[in-house]
Amino acid sequence: MDINKKNSLPDISKDFLSAYIQQKLIEDNFDWIKSFVKDGKLIGGGKIKPKGCKKTYDIVFEYNPNKEGRKENIFVMDGKIKFKKVPHLYNNHSLCLYHPFDLSPFIPFNFVDVVPWISKWLVTYELWLKYGVWLDKEFKH
Repeated sequence: MDINKKNSLPDISKDFLSAYIQQKLIEDNFDWIKSFVKDGKLIGGGKIKPKGCKKTYDIVFEYNPNKEGRKENIFVMDGKIKFKKVPHLYNNHSLCLYHPFDLSPFIPFNFVDVVPWISKWLVTYELWLKYGVWLDKEFKH
């Protein structure tokens, strides 16, 4: 057996367990989300209509525990959203739910903790559509 072959031994430097743990936590707490794990990433989505919103939104996400920096990308799949004008989106049109400086580098951060913030973002988005002002904390992009 050639141990130098790319696929001969698993890459133990990568975290393949965290995505499964987050999937279990999400399944136990958010029945609107369906997800699966592929290549160590948690991928999923669902339909959500937060209390206070007029619309139901399709959400898709990818959580990669092996990625540096922000490990999740969460997207609203809505052809009516004019993404270039909406505040609090990253350049790839994923939701900006928090500022990384708001998080402690010493406390573990779980993807399941971010899920409720999707509802908050959607409510704030609908209020922004109505009033033209982002009615929540913000960090200018």
